[in-house]
Amino acid sequence: MNSVLGVTLPFFALIGCGYLAARRNFLSDDGVKGLNTFVFYFALPCLIFLALAPRPFADIVNWTYMVSYGLAGLLIFALGAASSRLLFKGSLSICALQGQAASVGNVGFLALPLIVGVLGTDAALPVVLAFTVDLVVLVPLSIALLEIDRHNDGTHMDILVKAGRGVVFNPFVLSIAAGVAWSATGWAIPGPVESFTELLGKAAAPTALFALGATLAGRPILETMADAMAESLHMSTAKLFIHPLLVWVSMTMLFDIPDAWVTAAVLTAAAPVAGNVYIIASNYDVYALRASTAVLISTAIAVVSFSALVAFLV
Repeated sequence: MNSVLGVTLPFFALIGCGYLAARRNFLSDDGVKGLNTFVFYFALPCLIFLALAPRPFADIVNWTYMVSYGLAGLLIFALGAASSRLLFKGSLSICALQGQAASVGNVGFLALPLIVGVLGTDAALPVVLAFTVDLVVLVPLSIALLEIDRHNDGTHMDILVKAGRGVVFNPFVLSIAAGVAWSATGWAIPGPVESFTELLGKAAAPTALFALGATLAGRPILETMADAMAESLHMSTAKLFIHPLLVWVSMTMLFDIPDAWVTAAVLTAAAPVAGNVYIIASNYDVYALRASTAVLISTAIAVVSFSALVAFLV
């Protein structure tokens, strides 16, 4: 429990700093928007690139494991989106973000250091591969649905062209493509490029969490959480409990995945809602408050749920 708290408490502290900065008027609405723009177009794409580019291409194409994890992710994405439509009458954009929240966890900033700390450095590879599935399949799927909803006027061909353009030129998708392509070459990243992308990538986590807290400051925190509680708990429950269960079923009953990798994958799936759900919601100006509250609530619950799962599996 102490090791989990040691990782999660700094995240809450960053969120709290952003909340206080906005409440004390140190940061305006335009300032928060600027921070989100920095994360979305610069910091997070560099982080994604560095998660893929330096690794041998053979290491990021373990198809059996990735298909197994991806099937569980797609299923919980579909369940999250469909139940959002059924229970909350959400638009296509809201359903997409609900699906992403249910299937994409805070792997890079939370799950990876925790799992490596618990299972050792050998667990890093299955965690990174699961993260790759999130970045290559689930995040682009959410972005594609958001783009379709954004361009829902005109003919079907117009919608497809506009949505396709939005997906292809999305900075997340571009950084994924660049990272996979560079990995395939087998080349080392040039020193200046590596230093530049590392500097920007390291800024992604603190900036995103700071901006998340500032967004919550738009209303009193208890009022915000009460207003968003049902939908936020819906996302949190799907992410923290149903997603890891589906991963376990997929890897033990549908595929023959080694036990150590199953443990790493289930713990990865048990990570709380990823901060990039909020970043994407904010960038598309839809559902940002609910998304930020889901990140906050799921991270708080994960302090207990993740620790309990570690005690059960390890």
